[in-house]
Amino acid sequence: MNRSSISTTLISIASVIVIIAGLKAAQEFVVQFLLALFFAIMFLPVFKHLNALKIPKWISLLIILFINLFVVYLLALTIVTSVDELRKNLGSYQQKLNLYMEEGQKLLHKFGIHLPESINLDLLNPNMILQFMSNSLLSFGNILANAVFIIILAVFILLESDMFSQKIKLISKGKKASLLVDQFFESVIKYMKIKTVVSIFTGFFAWIFLFIFGIDFALLWGVLTFLLNFIPTIGSIIAAIPPVIIALIDGGIPLSLIVAVWYLTINMVIGNIIEPRFMGKGVGLSPLVVLLSLVFWGWVLGTVGMFLSIPLTVIAKMAFELREETRWIAILMDSEVRKEEGV
Repeated sequence: MNRSSISTTLISIASVIVIIAGLKAAQEFVVQFLLALFFAIMFLPVFKHLNALKIPKWISLLIILFINLFVVYLLALTIVTSVDELRKNLGSYQQKLNLYMEEGQKLLHKFGIHLPESINLDLLNPNMILQFMSNSLLSFGNILANAVFIIILAVFILLESDMFSQKIKLISKGKKASLLVDQFFESVIKYMKIKTVVSIFTGFFAWIFLFIFGIDFALLWGVLTFLLNFIPTIGSIIAAIPPVIIALIDGGIPLSLIVAVWYLTINMVIGNIIEPRFMGKGVGLSPLVVLLSLVFWGWVLGTVGMFLSIPLTVIAKMAFELREETRWIAILMDSEVRKEEGV
């Protein structure tokens, strides 16, 4: 490797570090812009369909605007009211949970198992989990408070969607770049559509089951399951923890086990059988890259970064594909070994 190549590599690494630091520093604005961008991508097929029906653009945009506002209003109302009620009941929940913790320790002592003093029982206490979940939901509610700005921004992005696609192709130049842009929009739209439908069904089945068994805040846990299902790998696991704890408080160990088994069942059936069948090859990312992207974007952009980790990583992969010098990174990120042309 010559001195020029080393200098180029070091400059590239330094540039990436500066960009990441900038994204983290401007997290609040970046998160709102990215949410608006992916709202626009999700509703792009609807917008095009309305235009195909000869409906004027401004009417199409108004329809999409009101649909978004209505959905966000329902989500915000459910989350804020339910979390407020949950916080009011935290005291009684904590008392019951403390009894379970004491009984558990006594049972361990009976079998001669003594926990080391170095272990902080507060970290094992489900109270901490409930408190964490309520705080996380309220922070998501704060994001929804800016929903009007985000949705209006998404509408303006939709308004320029045709020109935006053409501009990217013009900037990137070349047939290959144009093809990559088309593939990106196609794969992300497909991913977001399928993931949204799958998440709706997962949340619905979770809510119905919890409602039938009389678990407190069943609707809130259904909404939470719907939202967290967008987070790959760990989202569905996190979503199951609060209802299992509430079931433990309300009905004891048998009911909590039933709830845990139900969550495991719907995630196995929908997540591992139905979703892959419709997703096909998905977005072309290896499982390791999916997990690493979840951690990375979660660190850079917080909770919203975890929700958008897959689409953001697809953008990064597309950018790496465009340059010959970085194409090897895109190959490493791919879900399969590709055969080069002429091989």
